Amino acid sequence: MIRKSYADGRFGQVHFRQNGEAGGALPLICLHATAYSSRSYIPLLEALEGKRHAIAPDTPGYGESDPPPAQVAIEDYAEALAEILPARFDLFGYHSGVSMAVEIAIRHPQRVRRLALMGVPYFQALDFAAWRDRLTERHALGETLTQFAERWDYLVVGRPAGLSLRRGFENFVDELKAWPQGWWAHEALFAHDLAARLPLVTQQVTVINPPGHLAEPSRCAAALIPDARIIDLPELDGAALERHAEPIATLLLDPAPFSASAAGLSRRRNIPETAL
Repeated sequence: MIRKSYADGRFGQVHFRQNGEAGGALPLICLHATAYSSRSYIPLLEALEGKRHAIAPDTPGYGESDPPPAQVAIEDYAEALAEILPARFDLFGYHSGVSMAVEIAIRHPQRVRRLALMGVPYFQALDFAAWRDRLTERHALGETLTQFAERWDYLVVGRPAGLSLRRGFENFVDELKAWPQGWWAHEALFAHDLAARLPLVTQQVTVINPPGHLAEPSRCAAALIPDARIIDLPELDGAALERHAEPIATLLLDPAPFSASAAGLSRRRNIPETAL
C-alpha cells in the first residue's frame, strides 16, 4: 500500500509517498522531475512493494510540499530533502532529481551508499541556452484559463504514446500546483554546475538510460563520474517510469543486479572513452 505522510522541513512541511517496508534493505529515495511530484513514482513504488522500501518526497514547492520563501539553489533543495531522510539510504534521481541526488551524495557521503540516475539533465551536451530558455520560462498568474493552454496541449494532448489520459491530466495538475513559480527548480538546475559536481561523486552510480533527448547527455555525464556504468534500454521508450516500472524496479532491488539481462532487458556496458 502506498502511504502519504508529511515531515517538518526548513521551508515548511515536506510531503512524501512510500510503500511498505521490506526486509532489512536500505530504503531507496526517489527524487522526481520538475515541475511534477512524487505521484510520478507511484508505479515504481507499487512495483517495489514487498521487495524494497521506497520513499518518494515532493521537492519543496512542488506536489504537496511547502515552497521556499524565494528562489533557492539546487544545494538548498538537496539539503531540505536530506534533512527529512533516513540515516542511510540509496538514491534514485530522475531529471532535476538527478542534480539533487548528486548534491546529497556529495554532501552526505556517509549516508548515501549508491545512486541510480535516469534522464541526466546534462544540457551541456545539447543547446544549453535554448533548453534553459524553454524550461525557465516565467509565468504570471492571470484570470483566464488561456494561460494554461500551452501546458494542456503539451502534457495532455501531446502526452507520450502509451501514457493514459488520466496520467497526462495528473501531470498537468502537478504543474498547476506549482504555478506560477514552477520554473524555480529549473532555474536552479541550470545554475547548478553539474559538470563540476559529477566527478566528486564517490559512490557507485548506475545510469539507467532509456531513449529520448537526454540519452546522449546521460552518456556524456556518466563519463564524468568516477565509478559509473550505463544500462542502455532502447525498448523503454516514452514515459518510462509510468509504462516500464517493473523492469526498472528489478534494476533497483537490493542487492541490485546492475545488469539489464537480470531485468530481461538490453545490455549493460561500460562508459566509452569517446562519450565526451
